[in-house]
Amino acid sequence: MALLRKDRIWPTLIAVALFGNVALGFVLIRVAKGDEHFAVEPDYYRKAVTWDSTMAQASRNTALGWQVTPRLGAIQPGQDATLVLDVRDAAGAAVSDAVVTIEAMPVAYADEVVRATMRPAGEAGRYGAAMAMSRTGLWELRIDVARGAERFTSNLRLEASAAGEATVITERPGDAPR
Repeated sequence: MALLRKDRIWPTLIAVALFGNVALGFVLIRVAKGDEHFAVEPDYYRKAVTWDSTMAQASRNTALGWQVTPRLGAIQPGQDATLVLDVRDAAGAAVSDAVVTIEAMPVAYADEVVRATMRPAGEAGRYGAAMAMSRTGLWELRIDVARGAERFTSNLRLEASAAGEATVITERPGDAPR
């Protein structure tokens, strides 16, 4: 007696292939979710649909000519770090009375997003916040500065270190040579 009759070979192979595909899908989902370096850009579809407004904001950023200079001291594991931003207009004058919000994420662990609304910190145009930035390495900062009807956005990268002050990274892999 045969284990599998001749007339059932093809239906069995098709069923095994379909169930195998489903099982493989579950295994791949499990592997992807287990990677701590894996992250998905939140609300990416809305960002793609509103790409024209993103480009319009980039034009407004250029027209405003504002500059944001970050300062971040040495990173201490398990402790909040104080991030300070100096915001200047095109003429170099301090941009005061602004609402400054920031998203910071370590590039290697991009799913660990730290958000803060920064407060004035001493001098005019200087804003600061204690942030849960306890990892050394490359951080991406997404900054939004709003003052009245003016809005400026900037994306910066910092190399955070346990030994000293963070360094602003101006070139990225794949950038055209200057």
